[in-house]
Amino acid sequence: MPKQRILLSCDRQNPSKCDRCILNLVRQQLRQIDENTPTFNQEQQILTRLKQVFDLLGVLIVTSEGEVKFMTQRGKQLLSQYFSNYVSNSLPESLQNWLKHQISLLIPRGKVPSPCLPLHIEQAEKRLSVYLIANLIREQYLVLLEEQKMPSFSIASLELLGLTKREAEVLFWVAKDKSNSGIAQVLGCCKGTVRKHLEHIYEKLGVQTRTAALMVALEKLGLLKGEFVAMSS
Repeated sequence: MPKQRILLSCDRQNPSKCDRCILNLVRQQLRQIDENTPTFNQEQQILTRLKQVFDLLGVLIVTSEGEVKFMTQRGKQLLSQYFSNYVSNSLPESLQNWLKHQISLLIPRGKVPSPCLPLHIEQAEKRLSVYLIANLIREQYLVLLEEQKMPSFSIASLELLGLTKREAEVLFWVAKDKSNSGIAQVLGCCKGTVRKHLEHIYEKLGVQTRTAALMVALEKLGLLKGEFVAMSS
């Protein structure tokens, strides 16, 4: 089993984001159904599309005690991939403990219940995010497993932040601890041009220094936690 890191999100995300994620995926599939299809066939197609959507997702329906009532094939694949002690059609112990804790936070005790924190498990260059969606019938809960490729620091990824290719190249070499003259030599331009690119980078990222620009870029790419950026700005 590859080396893993298990993380709890540092920010309190709104669980409704998970709801919207699933609903949007379902909606995209249903839009493709021909409105002129006879009612019976349309209902059959809807059910088929829903099954296809959920088969692509890591979806589980579990009880408050961690008993699995339903699991998609993708869910089984992800659990077996990220949990060495996974037993077919059951929750790994660590995931079950996380689930019970999150459910306890949802139970009102004279105050507004706390939002669920997603569970993140990092493995190689990928990350598994586990979300709990509450308020299902009969004390059953929806668990969404989502695998994503870990963000990388590259010129291409910096361009996604709204920088031009040349600005992205400058910031990339700033991260490599190159001076303005060193960057100018690599890019085949003068130091004044590098300074001008840095000014544009500062303006776009809302900072005033090279270090702050780098920290903000790392945070926006998901490679640095937000609190460190606040301290550096």
